[in-house]
Amino acid sequence: MTSGTPKHIAVLVLDTPIPNVTDKHGDFGDNTIDLLSRASNTQPTIKYQLRSDTDSELAHTYHTLHSNIENHLITGFILTGSRCDAFGEDIWIAKLDHFIQQTLLKLGPSVPIVGICFGHQVLAKNLGCKIGRNDKGWEIGTHTIELNQEIFKVKDNPFDGVLLSVDDKILDHLNLVEFHQDIIYGLPPVNYDMVSIGSTVMCNIQGMLSNEGCSVKLLTFQGHPEFTTPIALDLLKSKYENNLIKKLDYEKYKYQTTSLNNQGDLIGKVIVKFFSN
Repeated sequence: MTSGTPKHIAVLVLDTPIPNVTDKHGDFGDNTIDLLSRASNTQPTIKYQLRSDTDSELAHTYHTLHSNIENHLITGFILTGSRCDAFGEDIWIAKLDHFIQQTLLKLGPSVPIVGICFGHQVLAKNLGCKIGRNDKGWEIGTHTIELNQEIFKVKDNPFDGVLLSVDDKILDHLNLVEFHQDIIYGLPPVNYDMVSIGSTVMCNIQGMLSNEGCSVKLLTFQGHPEFTTPIALDLLKSKYENNLIKKLDYEKYKYQTTSLNNQGDLIGKVIVKFFSN
């Protein structure tokens, strides 16, 4: 891939196709690239498939990644969501942990890193955070996040000028699609200075933003800004049909998802700004 490869944002795809969803809407990487496109991203994007049970495929992909990093072809990273647990013991997760520890976190603040859902959790784990099951259960469908106003005080923060209401006031709430039963329990230790994005009734930390002077440039979201409402509704249906949620919950969150204004595209603009700052 290196020969003739343009400088690009690397989208690390951390799941395999979802039956009856991916064939209609694309995979996690496609959804992420579509989100950036709707936000008028001008940087090329390339997907790297990092969930695989085949050692040879993973070895080839990581070789390509390292080559493109060494040749300064990657301008930033996005780690996608996944149906797996970030604390799982799968071989591909162990390899991902090693890559995060030994490569991503050593690139410094000049290379921005974005994590979405599983990506948020696995980055947090490797920053020293405790992660695990949420004893409150699933947070699924569209939910309202109470934004932490401290994010607007971070120097050169990507939210400034984007999260505004129709009367140009800074938003204090935001609606995003959520699909997770795992959470991070707290921010990283002091050697990684992060600010919480906000919270919901179900989850206290809905993402992180690195402060000025942090050794990494990081932005994460527990929610899924890349999921449009049609994607969210099909995923809800898939969860129900696979007996992961009860019918009462399915009907409740289906109604909630169709009723609340999905503001994921605003976060798409935040991410594009984060990469260009």
